[in-house]
Order: sequence, then C-alpha cells, then structure tokens
Amino acid sequence: MSTRQRKATKDNADDDTPGLVPTGSWDKTFEDDEFSGGDDDSPVTKDKSTPRIKPTQSITPAPSALKSFLDNYNKFAASTFTADQGLKVLQWSSWAISYLAQSNSTNKHLSPSLRKLYLDLSMTRYALRFYGFLQSLEGYLSGSWAGGSWDNPLIAKIAKYVMAGSMMFYYPLEHVAYAGWQMPNLVRVDANRISAISCCFWTTYIVGDFWVSCLKWAELRKKLFNLGELLVGKKQADDKDALGEILQEQQSILKKIRHVKLQALRSLLFILPAVNWSLPKWATDPLFSEPVVNGLMLAEAYTCVYQSLRGLLG
Repeated sequence: MSTRQRKATKDNADDDTPGLVPTGSWDKTFEDDEFSGGDDDSPVTKDKSTPRIKPTQSITPAPSALKSFLDNYNKFAASTFTADQGLKVLQWSSWAISYLAQSNSTNKHLSPSLRKLYLDLSMTRYALRFYGFLQSLEGYLSGSWAGGSWDNPLIAKIAKYVMAGSMMFYYPLEHVAYAGWQMPNLVRVDANRISAISCCFWTTYIVGDFWVSCLKWAELRKKLFNLGELLVGKKQADDKDALGEILQEQQSILKKIRHVKLQALRSLLFILPAVNWSLPKWATDPLFSEPVVNGLMLAEAYTCVYQSLRGLLG
C-alpha cells in the first residue's frame, strides 16, 4: 500500500465525539402564521344600504419541502464536524465505485479518476483535523464528551480520561504525519511510523467510545423500564396529564437509545481498520486487505451520516 493510499484509508476520529452530537434530537417544526383582518375600531357612520365588507383572511403558506430541506442542509453544512461527514461519504463512495470499476473496459479512465478523487478528499479531510486538538482539550477540561449528565459516574470518567485524553495525543501526531507526507523535505520524520502511533491512540478512543455507549444503553433501558411501570400506575389512576408527560419522556429516551445503538455500531465498524493502521507494518504488510478495511469505513460513513440526519430530523 502506498503512502497516499494510507492517507486515504484513515478516517476522522473526531467523527465519534459524543459531545458534538447531542444524545437527544433536534426537532424542527413549522407553524403557519395566520394574519387576519378585523373590523376597524374607528367610529363609522352605519349605512344600512351599504354593508361593510370584512377583509379576507390572509394565511401564510406552509413552508415547502425545498425550504425544509435547505433549512436542515444549512444546519448540517454549517458545522465543521458534520461537513466532514459529508466529505467522508463522498471519499469512501469514490473508492467503492473506483474499486468496482477496475474491470470496466468501456471507460478505462473511470476507475483511476475516481481513485484520485478519493485520495484528494482524504487529504482535504486531514486539513479539517487541525480543529481537533482544541476540541479534545475542551472535552477533557469540561467533561462535555460524556454527552450530558448520567447516573453512572464511570461514563464521565471514561469520556474524559480515555476518550478526550487519547485524542489529545492523536491529533498532534496526525499533524506531524501529515506534514511528513506532504513536506518530506522540510519535515524529516518517519510519517508512517508516526501515523501508526497516532492510530494506537485512536484505537483507545474507539474502545472507550464503545464502552461508554454500552453503559449509556444499559442506563437508558433501565429508565425506560421504570417509566413503563410508572405509566401503568398512571393509567390505573386515569391521570391524563401525567400520561402525556410520561409518553413524551419515553419517546425522548427511545431517541437517545437509537443514537447510542448507532454510536456502538460505528465503533464496531471502526475497530478493525484502527487496529490495522496501528501495526508497525501497516504500509508494507497490512493485517487486512484494502477491500475489507475500506469497505468497513464505507459502511461507517453512511451509518455516521444517517445518525446525524436522524438527529436533525428527529
């Protein structure tokens, strides 16, 4: 595997930062604004022969599907984090089509052109990782990577010391490797070796992320079970107001469980590529073949975007 192939197969560990993807969901609702014309309050002379004509009611049309799409698209694209997810899908999709088109005799330029695009997108995403260190530092100092408050104190500790702590080492090492690949005459380092070390920290992060996801899942399931028991009691008491609140809280917890499940799935898709790139001979004697590694990264990319879109759309 060449150095540039290596640069294209690495993924952005910042994708998994829970503090940047809220555990809950953002619900966007649209309400029609109605403007109605009323009778004039000023005194008038009543004329039975000429009745007053009440102004017709004006109703603002509901937002179109295009407006709704653009509103959510702008939210997605405005964040460096989610914008990188879009680039990630394009990157790994380009690789997949390039790989499948290798035997295409009709258009011999299709496969190499898409592979070049895939490699270029990889380097573009490397540049976006320069935001990562300070985000990791903030997560370590504030504990925001826990994704809210949890009853289990272990969640906050893992998020702080294992996840944010490991990424504080990952990002600087990635920057050094990137500089070594791009400017070998100026930055004289073994970029492949530095990259392997950085991926050891990324693997640590992934293990911590999966651990945290399992702990959150267990806690949320317990809360959902308790709400179910409470719901039975309120039904027996015919407390309609309380029933509505409990049902809303159940829906909120179900959305959080869905998010945590997707996060755990992403960690499982990440782990084999991360281990592969953490080994000393990843460039010359990789543990897994390119179709296996990149195929897992492709699946993770689409899972990641699906997770974010479900958060935006509710």
